[in-house]
Amino acid sequence: MSAATRTGGLVRRRSVMAGLAASLALRAVPAFAHGNIGPVKPPLGMPDIEIVTSDGFRGPLRERLLGRVTAIQLMFTQCRSICPIEAATFARTQEVLAGAASNGIQLLSLSIDPLNDTPEAMKAWLDGLGAGAGWTAAAPAKADLARARAFFDGTSDFGEDHSTAMSLMNRAGMLVWRTPELPAAEEVVRLLGHLRGERQGVATAAR
Repeated sequence: MSAATRTGGLVRRRSVMAGLAASLALRAVPAFAHGNIGPVKPPLGMPDIEIVTSDGFRGPLRERLLGRVTAIQLMFTQCRSICPIEAATFARTQEVLAGAASNGIQLLSLSIDPLNDTPEAMKAWLDGLGAGAGWTAAAPAKADLARARAFFDGTSDFGEDHSTAMSLMNRAGMLVWRTPELPAAEEVVRLLGHLRGERQGVATAAR
C-alpha cells in the first residue's frame, strides 16, 4: 500500500469520525425540520423529478426507488458545515445494515447543487466516505430542483440552507416517513427495517 493510499484512508476515517462526534454533540438540540414528523398519511407519491446519479443513471427519480426501501438525505458535495455530519450518519447506517444492497434497502444522498454536483463529483464524494454499493448520490435536473426541494426540504433549525431530516420511501417509491433533523443512525436502521417488514423493526416502531 502506498503512502498516498494510507494517507487518503486516514483522512477519510478522520472525516467520518469527526462527523460522528459532531453529530453526537448536536443530538441534544431539539431541532425539527418539518411540521409533520413521523408517518406520512396518506403516503405521498413522488413528483416528476429527473436525476443524474453518481453511477451515471439519467432518468426519473421514481425509477430508482421502485423495489427497495430508501432513506434520502439532502446534501451537496462542497458543503463543509452540516453535510459531513449527515454523511457520517449514513456511513454509520451503512455499517449497521452491513449489506443493504442485497437486503432491499438503499441510501440516497440527494444534492441541492445540480450545477456543480456532476456524476464525477458525486462519485468522488462517495468514494471519500467509503460508501458501499447500497449508498448512491443523485442530483436533480436544474429545472426540477425547486420541485425536489419542495417535496423533500424544510426549514432547518440549525440555520443551514437545507433540512437535515431524512425522508423514507417505501418499495412503491412513496414518501411514508419523515425523521427529525439529524436522526440517529440506529433509529434510521430500525425504521428501514420496519418498512422492509422485519420483525424487529415492527416491534421497535410500535413502541
